[in-house]
Amino acid sequence: MSAIVKREEFLVNATGTRRTGLKEILADESLSDISTLSLLGGRDIKEVIGLTEEFETPLTTIKLDIKDLDIVIEELTILNQLPCHIWHDFGLQLGLYQPTLEDINEDNNGDSKKCFRQCMSAWLRGKDKVREKGGPSWSSLATALDKEGKHHIATSIRDKYCQ
Repeated sequence: MSAIVKREEFLVNATGTRRTGLKEILADESLSDISTLSLLGGRDIKEVIGLTEEFETPLTTIKLDIKDLDIVIEELTILNQLPCHIWHDFGLQLGLYQPTLEDINEDNNGDSKKCFRQCMSAWLRGKDKVREKGGPSWSSLATALDKEGKHHIATSIRDKYCQ
């Protein structure tokens, strides 16, 4: 992990010996789930770091992608009545940049329902700084909803998907 933090192209093992040939982290890989990174070369993270003890941790970050657009929109708008007109501020909370949101608005002639759908699509595709904000997951969606003051929707999503 120090190689990633330092932006170095090698790994150092426990003895301090450099190992060259760090594999590339693919664009669609999130650093939040280190156990599945391609740079491990298909090896389990526990094997790489020599972990022998098992730890029980709840799975709280269910990753989402563009295939989940219909479910996310249904959850937010139909089941929880999130108004589509808040799409712009909500998009900022999710990690989308202002120019991206302006392009969405222009491409959809300001139609809030279409803009909301395109905003959520951009989020699910991990555009802009979405990954830095936790990536597209139910957990990061709930966090953004909390920041927008939609606590009841955030709670509903956490109760349904983050336990």
